[in-house]
Amino acid sequence: RLWAALRMQSVSKTVIGALQYSRALAALPKIKQYYAQFPEKRIAEDHVEVILAHQTYGHSEGSEKNDEAVQMLLERYADDPLVLVFDLKKGSSPDLWRMVESFLSMRGGYIPGSFEQASVKCRWDKARRGLRVLEVLPRKFPLRLGVGEFKTQGKACNQLNGLRFAAGHFVQALDCNMGTFIGEGFKV
Repeated sequence: RLWAALRMQSVSKTVIGALQYSRALAALPKIKQYYAQFPEKRIAEDHVEVILAHQTYGHSEGSEKNDEAVQMLLERYADDPLVLVFDLKKGSSPDLWRMVESFLSMRGGYIPGSFEQASVKCRWDKARRGLRVLEVLPRKFPLRLGVGEFKTQGKACNQLNGLRFAAGHFVQALDCNMGTFIGEGFKV
């Protein structure tokens, strides 16, 4: 699956290409010096984060095969600064709802059923061999607004969903066309 993804325009190829930037940073002496002080951190995680914003992850409108491909990518690159952002809403899998509600309950003050949709940020947890929720932003309105032919564009809404979790001084939005050559990371 990964072999084929690297030979066409795909989400996997874009994510792997974007992760090259953190590898480029990791080659810098000052970055190595900084992370030597924090051995528990993944190198470059304070300086770069790749957010994979997925419109239909875990939703009945999506594909189970696509969800499996996303999980494989997250697991394979669990040591890199890669996170998943998805839209939790009516039609999302009961497992995702339980995972998010469990996270919120552990934080305290959460009343089950108090929201109908949310933006969720996760990371692959190697110990649990599954997703671990990092942040949840409940929303009043869906990502795509409007009805019928007069709905907001899905790709822009998905990028906005990821942008809600972006932090730092610079943000770069990529579509499925970046290569995986490490030299591209050095160019950025």
